[in-house]
Amino acid sequence: MLSVVATAIVGAVRFAFNRDFYFADDSQTGAFGQWWELGDHLLQGRIPVLEPYAWQAGNYFAEGQWGLLNPVTWLVALGARAMEEPTLHGAIVKIAFLMIMSGGVFLLARSFGAGASWSALAGLLVPMSGFTVYMDATSWATGLFNAAVFPWVWWALRRLAEDGRSPWPYLVSSYVLITFGYVFGVLILIVVLVESLIRAVVARDRGRILRVLAASVWGGLLTIAIYLPALLTAPVTERAGFEILNTWFLSADLTDLASTASPMGSASIGSWWGPVTDAPLVYIAWILPFVPLFLPMARDAARRCIPLLVLATIVLLIVVGPSDVGPIRWPVRFMPYLALPVVILVAVMATRTFPSRITRRGIAWSGALIVLTALLSYGNTPGGWKGIATIVIVQAAALCGLVFVAWEKKWPATERTRTVIAVGAGLVVTVLLVVPQLLVFPATPLPKFAVPDSVSRMSAVVSDAPGDAIVVGDIYADGGREASFDERLLGNLWYLSPAHVGSLYTVLPYSRFSNDLCSDLRGSTCDEALETLWSTDPDTGLPVADLMGVSTIIAMKETFPRAPDAPAGWRIVDDGDFTWRLERSQPIPGAGGVVYTGTGTEVTTIAQSDTAVTLRVDDVGDDGRIVLSRLDYPGYSVDGAGFDQPVRGWLLTVDASGAAPGDVITVRFRPPGFGAMIAAYILCAALVAGWMVVRFRQRAGAPVAGNVPPAPTEPTEDSAVPRAEQRTRG
Repeated sequence: MLSVVATAIVGAVRFAFNRDFYFADDSQTGAFGQWWELGDHLLQGRIPVLEPYAWQAGNYFAEGQWGLLNPVTWLVALGARAMEEPTLHGAIVKIAFLMIMSGGVFLLARSFGAGASWSALAGLLVPMSGFTVYMDATSWATGLFNAAVFPWVWWALRRLAEDGRSPWPYLVSSYVLITFGYVFGVLILIVVLVESLIRAVVARDRGRILRVLAASVWGGLLTIAIYLPALLTAPVTERAGFEILNTWFLSADLTDLASTASPMGSASIGSWWGPVTDAPLVYIAWILPFVPLFLPMARDAARRCIPLLVLATIVLLIVVGPSDVGPIRWPVRFMPYLALPVVILVAVMATRTFPSRITRRGIAWSGALIVLTALLSYGNTPGGWKGIATIVIVQAAALCGLVFVAWEKKWPATERTRTVIAVGAGLVVTVLLVVPQLLVFPATPLPKFAVPDSVSRMSAVVSDAPGDAIVVGDIYADGGREASFDERLLGNLWYLSPAHVGSLYTVLPYSRFSNDLCSDLRGSTCDEALETLWSTDPDTGLPVADLMGVSTIIAMKETFPRAPDAPAGWRIVDDGDFTWRLERSQPIPGAGGVVYTGTGTEVTTIAQSDTAVTLRVDDVGDDGRIVLSRLDYPGYSVDGAGFDQPVRGWLLTVDASGAAPGDVITVRFRPPGFGAMIAAYILCAALVAGWMVVRFRQRAGAPVAGNVPPAPTEPTEDSAVPRAEQRTRG
């Protein structure tokens, strides 16, 4: 498929221009280390559930975006274990998903009546939209995964709902989409399902209604299974609460939409860098000013495109809406789901109009729109005038070229040939535009740390640390200096080290823990964190570091320029250029086990794993508390005892006051809502089995509710044109 190949070429050009293009920010500090760790667990034949030493980053089902039940993520994770260069791995994965997106867009456009040529152009344009390229592909990998698979899900849903064809493409693609664990694509799928159901009800088509309901139940059950742990864990995290507000952070206004046609233009999108973000975050496609050229839209085509219009309208309202709606924030992240319906709409309109119905009025309005969008873009970001001027010249030349191809009567070319010429030129221009775009925006505006492009080098960092470790201080200060990564790592890159370092990346910071250690989501802390670790907890009389099972501390020199005054039992073992490394003289057991028992209470650990601890009660005193070095997450249960208030507000604490010597206490963790998750999967299996029975009866000719005639073939370039017009052409 031409658009898929062209997408791969463009992706490779970006990688050749900048080897770190697909390896920045969250892909560095989050995704790659996450894939590395998941790959390690998979190679050992298990799915990780909980890792006590990882503290607030170790509740993997609640984290969601690990994709623990997603076979595509498994392949990515195993690939991470097999490659030495993270940048190359990132480029291969990201370009592959851009190609997947391209293929899905092509098929989806065809299902809405776009011709093959215009669908191919759409298949190249959508993966080149600004937010997809400069945010999702470079950093937020799960966002890219969602946006890449979604066109396939929608295409499969249309085959299923509209034509009654096999449900397997929808079942498989929607499973992959939902189990990525990134909620934005799931929200858009809900919109599409609701729209499909409403149209089926309005049409009183019982078969379609039943099929859409079945597809919705399947998606709903999967959503419960994947997102329920995060929802039930949220009350103890910084994601708790629901609030609607607008901070103008990564949200757009209507004037910003003028930049949707400029690959070299930024918009007034506020973010970490101020009121303007140096990237084409709202760019959709450079051909958008040509929409008047393809109007008016035929009534039957408009009716067929109602789902596109509905989705585009809803997503547009989200993008220009409040910046925060509960846990859903930064609405510009929905831009890939605006680019998709808008570009396909243009492809459908062009199929019906070009070249025979191009009018002077359409040409004039297109030219005016080119000028208007340029003026609005300049008004928002006058500093980007060179890029704005460049795209105006390109669009004006393309408009002239389209008119020439459509109207020139001196050369004997069929309408199909003219379409191929116009679209072929559009594909070439789209590919060539990557060059000036890279000159203006060579990389994502998101931060890029000087992470070594070597797995083996990072695996050697703090490889001999005794016991569990934690990092204190500003971990970002020397992030631009590659040499610093010989002494420390960052976020989930710590998974590459053999050491058990708890300063990992989380999307669900445990509120009381992060406040106590003033830790952010990547493990960076204030300087008071070291004092807290060495301070004595008033409830237990033990240092906090003892309660956490920490034996190694890595202190950032940017925060601690002088050697920390280590308490008794600790010593500085390494005075590096960027860090102090402190260790206990006698290491203690790491996180997960018993760290304190109340006065007169004694227990013996019989068995211990990441998710369970079994204890024998030897004696029970006046204080029956048993404190474990684990976060007090929802999902813990205890047999033979009860729970007490967590020590420091976050340490799991068992109340054994009702137990007797010789009793056995078992503390066990399962993702909260585990029973509902299992039930949801069982119901999914039952739904699929029932669906297959219905399909079998349909093929056998038995009368089944909702049976439909065979689906029509995919539209060809000419079949997408009204029959009356085809007769005229003949």
